[in-house]
Amino acid sequence: MNVFAVTLPMPPALSALTNNVPKRGRVKSKPYKAWQEGASAVLRAAWRAQGSPKFEPHLIVTYHLGLNYTGDIANREKALTDLLVQTIPNFPDDRWIDRMEIERVPGIDGARVLVQQAAKPTGEARPIGEIIKPIVADIISKMEDAA
Repeated sequence: MNVFAVTLPMPPALSALTNNVPKRGRVKSKPYKAWQEGASAVLRAAWRAQGSPKFEPHLIVTYHLGLNYTGDIANREKALTDLLVQTIPNFPDDRWIDRMEIERVPGIDGARVLVQQAAKPTGEARPIGEIIKPIVADIISKMEDAA
């Protein structure tokens, strides 16, 4: 199973990633560009040092963020996930992340990122009615037996 771990500098909050520029729309902010440049260098070096692991669709990504309780941890995920997709060669698009965990860990520096290859899903999704009908029938049967 492919696994990759890296500690990155903390990204700017989601609201600080872009600026609205008249007649141009949203553009990356200077702090975001600076973070991307520094963090991508750290990410590339760690990825190479760990043997350049390759990942296929279906991933598990865990983020441990060294933030106190003044910020929203979910506001940091987008920049980190986009950096993975943009920096690691052939990294699957973030739509292929099947499970993601974001945890606040006060006292650590930066953002610890763990990427793991997930097992490919098996089977097909079933309509909720197929799942609920036998359960409801069992409950009704037990209620009738008790009456």
